[in-house]
Amino acid sequence: MFPFKKNPPDWSKEVMIDELNIFISLYKNRPIKNNSHGMRFPHMFAVFFILRKLKPNLVIESGVYRGQSTWLIEKALPDAEILSIDINLNQREYISSNAKYSNLDFKYQDFSKIPDNTLVFFDDHQPHLDRIKQSKFFGIKDIILEDNYPPGYGDFPTIKYTYSNKDFNHALTFLNIVKTTYLLFAQFIKKIIRNNYLISLDQINSRLRDCRSNSNDFNNLDKNIETYYEFPPINEFEKTFLGIDTKKEEFKTEKPFLKILDSDILEFKDELNFYNYITYIKLK
Repeated sequence: MFPFKKNPPDWSKEVMIDELNIFISLYKNRPIKNNSHGMRFPHMFAVFFILRKLKPNLVIESGVYRGQSTWLIEKALPDAEILSIDINLNQREYISSNAKYSNLDFKYQDFSKIPDNTLVFFDDHQPHLDRIKQSKFFGIKDIILEDNYPPGYGDFPTIKYTYSNKDFNHALTFLNIVKTTYLLFAQFIKKIIRNNYLISLDQINSRLRDCRSNSNDFNNLDKNIETYYEFPPINEFEKTFLGIDTKKEEFKTEKPFLKILDSDILEFKDELNFYNYITYIKLK
């Protein structure tokens, strides 16, 4: 079962190595040198490669954070339109003059007139299955998923949880409980004070991510998927997964496409074990 794949694209090891050499030169000029909690070398290369192979006319990124991924998209596809979505755009350190920005959640956007070859990149820590359903509704077929961690890991239910038929149990901290309770209480107060106020649970739902498995979810998802492909690690460094024993079944990946690291890539060796199962999905 691990890793699941379906009609993987014909992307050879040789082509990946060629694109990696191009990417290394580009990555040296990245605007944010220490992008902790954001995309790093392996994630960036996987997205760079997929974008360059698919060449969409419009790229939607849901989850901007500091802006490193926006920079990557415009460098990979100089002629593409970019829509960068984040409910909190105040964290940006890199702001692109080539991108349109929106703090309106992906599911509320007007995508009634987007190009047929639109691609969406989700790095927003929202349930993957929900995002795929929304993409299907908008007619978006090409999807890149960040942080597709196996069951027991990550901070939201990923597609790996779906095809493994596993519950997602979101651990709560005391601060999380206090803040979530406050947000819910504030909604009730606004409703009491203003009769025409409409309660919104968006913020609360995004904080309470528990998800009970449904054995039918994967069958329904599989019916709508043409391609499912987890991008391989660059090398064995990535498969250490921050010290976790990746010999377990759930951590299996495609084989790394590099065996020996040259001096150029060793410059970024501290980032190479940040592997997070970048996944490409094409919907029917």
